[in-house]
Amino acid sequence: MKRAIYTTFMCLLATGLFAVVGAAQVEEMAIGNTFGVGARAMGMGGASLGLADDFTALYWNPAGMAQIRKFELFSSFSHNMASTDTFFTGEEVTGTSRSRTRPNSIGFVYPVPARQGGFAIGFGYNRPQNFDYQTAIQGIDSGSGTEFTGLAVDETNANKGGIGIWSFGASVFVSKHILIGGSLDFWQGNSLNELDTTATDIRNLDGELSRFRYDDEIDREYSGVGGRVGLLAHLTDAVSLGVTLVAPVELAVDELWYESTVAFYDDGEQQSDVVSGAQGFNIERPFEIGTGIAVKLLDNRLIFAGDIQLTDWTQTRYNPAPAADISQDNFEKFYATTLQARLGAEYQLPAIDTHVRLGYFRDTLPFTETEVENERDFLTVGVGKIFDDALKFDLAYMRGNWQWHANALTTERVTHRVFVSAAYRF
Repeated sequence: MKRAIYTTFMCLLATGLFAVVGAAQVEEMAIGNTFGVGARAMGMGGASLGLADDFTALYWNPAGMAQIRKFELFSSFSHNMASTDTFFTGEEVTGTSRSRTRPNSIGFVYPVPARQGGFAIGFGYNRPQNFDYQTAIQGIDSGSGTEFTGLAVDETNANKGGIGIWSFGASVFVSKHILIGGSLDFWQGNSLNELDTTATDIRNLDGELSRFRYDDEIDREYSGVGGRVGLLAHLTDAVSLGVTLVAPVELAVDELWYESTVAFYDDGEQQSDVVSGAQGFNIERPFEIGTGIAVKLLDNRLIFAGDIQLTDWTQTRYNPAPAADISQDNFEKFYATTLQARLGAEYQLPAIDTHVRLGYFRDTLPFTETEVENERDFLTVGVGKIFDDALKFDLAYMRGNWQWHANALTTERVTHRVFVSAAYRF
């Protein structure tokens, strides 16, 4: 009997069905999860396509770099704290959190002035995706017909890592009011997912099994080459329009995986098995297109900005699929087209020569295998000050929350993000 039970566990392990609350399809971590770059931009909700007037234009809209008239050296750090509450069964809510401080941007812009217009080149690093979060569940599985039915489940799913982009770009005035620019992007990153599940037969439903433990670890390295082009048009002295196109990127994924299962029996006997391996595959990301507008009023002391960015995630592809149970049309079935919205305002306080900012950022969930009760909505505030017309400091804070439901599990996440940027122009 013990051998039969253990064989069942091994079959579940081999088919990837062990995680008690795993969705029918697993969300691809490298898709979506926009974090944002630059304290000035994120203080305005990320609305930068129509502004793009500091180093982070290399990421938001490279056409804007030629607006920078002095050499700029830029650096930025971010702190992220993600708190997650889960409701699995009964009345108990399980909470967990993870926080991490990481580099957000670093680089320079070198302008070459001309009698009319001019151009600029930029080089550096921006880190727009972040994976530092975790979830935990505790409770008795009230479902039926599974190996977990009636068992007390204690599970933690921890993630860390992110994806950054090294870019080299250039921007030029093609007329008095129109700039174009582009960048060559080198994507690099990593992610680590650690799933630990323990199921205990506290009700003595099984005559022999006491509990079992399942550990799963997936360690990935990402790399790829892409690019983006941008246009920035100053329609009037007060209104500017920005458009960007991000080219498809084929992310190469090198994956190491490890799985361990241990079954504990009432008589003290244990049976265990460990398997591991390595594989490589590609994630083909689709085109992304964005457009934004900025309006400057009161002698440029007041700025309103707004962006929208369209991405059809159904066009994403695995090549080859990372697991046997993932179909070729995985993204067509389980992903959607998203429209990311970014709105912001900035006002300069003349008395103290300080800029204050407000913003809103919606990063729509692309994964359709969840019932979303509210999307990823962020409210942002920020402040910035320039000293001696050369040294600029910016600070931004974002608070976001979203809630979704999948496979009898309700999850609510609240994130707090802080961005600190410094730029020196000479």
